[in-house]
Amino acid sequence: MTFFKFKFDFEVGNLIKSPCKNCDKRKDFPKCVDDCESLDKIQTLLAQGRSCSKSFDPTG
Repeated sequence: MTFFKFKFDFEVGNLIKSPCKNCDKRKDFPKCVDDCESLDKIQTLLAQGRSCSKSFDPTG
């Protein structure tokens, strides 16, 4: 049996500034997105969050 440890969105935090804003590869945007380690870390962290504002009911 697999258990998932979700964090709520208020535990993950807020992104207040784009990591791309001061990046050296900004001129290559959006081609650089797939190879960006910073964006990968941010997306991984945000994907672990679970919204605390709405419940999802798959039955409708």
